[in-house]
Amino acid sequence: MRALGVLLLLLAGLFVVGAGQGYDERPADAMILPLGGTGTDYADLVPGIRGGTLHLAAIEDPKTWNHHLSHETSTTLFTNLMFRGLVTLHPLTGEIIPDLAQSYEISADGCTITFHLRKGICWSDGMPFTAEDVLFTYHDILLNNNLVDVTADATSHWNGSFPRCTQVDDYTVEFALSYPFRPTLNSLAFAVLPKHTLAEFFPKYNPAASADAFWDAWTLRTPLEEIVGNGPWVISEYLPGHSVIMTRNPYYYAYDSQGTQLPYYDQVTWHITSNQDESAALFLQGSTDCYGPRSEEVDAFLSLANESGFSVLMSDQAGYGTSWVMLNQDYGWWFGRDEERMALYRDLRFRQALAHSANKDVIIDQVYGGRAVSQWSPVSVPSPFYAGREEYAGPITESSAVIHEYDPALSSQLLDELQVVDQDGDGWRDLPSGQRLDIVLETSDNTVRQASAEILVAGWREIGLHVVLRITEFNQLVDSMQSSDFEMILLGLTGGDEPNGGSNVYFSCGNLHSFRYTACDDPTSFDRLIDAYLNVGATTMDSDIAFTYYRDYQIEVAEHLDLIYLVGPLFQYAYYDHVGNAQEASPVGVPSGSNGLFTEFVFDKRLAE
Repeated sequence: MRALGVLLLLLAGLFVVGAGQGYDERPADAMILPLGGTGTDYADLVPGIRGGTLHLAAIEDPKTWNHHLSHETSTTLFTNLMFRGLVTLHPLTGEIIPDLAQSYEISADGCTITFHLRKGICWSDGMPFTAEDVLFTYHDILLNNNLVDVTADATSHWNGSFPRCTQVDDYTVEFALSYPFRPTLNSLAFAVLPKHTLAEFFPKYNPAASADAFWDAWTLRTPLEEIVGNGPWVISEYLPGHSVIMTRNPYYYAYDSQGTQLPYYDQVTWHITSNQDESAALFLQGSTDCYGPRSEEVDAFLSLANESGFSVLMSDQAGYGTSWVMLNQDYGWWFGRDEERMALYRDLRFRQALAHSANKDVIIDQVYGGRAVSQWSPVSVPSPFYAGREEYAGPITESSAVIHEYDPALSSQLLDELQVVDQDGDGWRDLPSGQRLDIVLETSDNTVRQASAEILVAGWREIGLHVVLRITEFNQLVDSMQSSDFEMILLGLTGGDEPNGGSNVYFSCGNLHSFRYTACDDPTSFDRLIDAYLNVGATTMDSDIAFTYYRDYQIEVAEHLDLIYLVGPLFQYAYYDHVGNAQEASPVGVPSGSNGLFTEFVFDKRLAE
């Protein structure tokens, strides 16, 4: 009968799992977050009340539950809430703090980092967490040549080697570096996965497993009771195209100062929507509790806020992340190359022509309602390494900004120099061979990106470039980017404080060096220069010195236009007033939730009534 019941659930597209029992008493090494503690970073938060369901919206279904095989935010939106690392970024200040590790120390020569793990904490199925899980994740997953993991690039040293991880005892691990490498701490925030449930997918532990068996681990077809995590939430129900329900992990190890285990909410229900219009409608009708309004929606939201019982938090600074247009300089690689277009797209003058005819001011005004700023750097504005500052963590002056002013006349001049001119009088520019230069710009079904793309296409068509816009499903677009099966893409990347986090994009052999994957085997002098800047910036332990190298890296990248950066929205999000602690969402922190919402800290104030 049980098998029949499971079959019926599968046929219905519904996956359900129950919660475990939890700790009998608080672990001795639990993480204590002093909400409301005077003199602490958490002083402006208040201890909450347990219970209730938080409702949020997610655009797109997840692609997998396997965190280290995911490369898209539609998946990591969920998996980031399911798994933790040895360290994390403080949700309010952004500094590196212990997480699964209770503490850590760095040797005097900067080459050994020792982590002391929290004792007595468990996975969501009640099995103990130990050093074995750390070694398994690091050696068997992250450093596995049969897998592709975006974490690996950020973890590696400049020479392609990786820190060596050894187990000292059940609750101590050491990472040995070949030389001081400052970003190592950031990279060791990788999500640790459970050995006891995943070892069966590796021949090392299960001779019957194939070398690539892990690709089939924790797919969307996997029964949810097999998905084991160590973060604040576990997946308890998934209805494709409709919702994802996450339930409190009964074995999460974080507690507030009053001894209440976090998170406060019992569940988070993610309503899967097809676009942001639908997400906005759900919020306004009260079906979701929090929402990140687009700039064009803010005025309407502000006018409705008081009477509808919600608030809109605004910032005057752009948050983390970048948006950009990427031209494929390996164009035609997947079907034998197109030598003429490939040579054109690799010519800096052509990318300059695109940049000078991209009207960012119109995008800011029409798409974001004036609530955005122009971007030029691969590093997010809140980062202390952002080159818009004059020193590490200094005030933002933009004195070093690389600006490609909107200048269609200059764009036309550059195209004429390249002999990309209208040869047949049809109004569209042709390649030197005489073939019309038809360019396909792809972006995802995201109304903001689509509106931005339409403005760009209009500007390019005004100077005679026949660019057409194609809307592509997000996950398919990511796959196309990773396989170099695209011509031009408008997308974005999330960001963080450490510039080395972008090494997978700008290192010549980075696995997101999608604009020219062939650079790995055939690097140019520019590729070698950027590799050098990233390497030297990462290998000094002095942040002030690192800043000088990272500043030059950002300037060089901005001038080379392998990615043409667009605009960044100012941080803003709306929340219903019954969500406690929501007012402390931080545009300068690295939140664990969505739109700045710290899912561990918020609670339903109505439960106290």
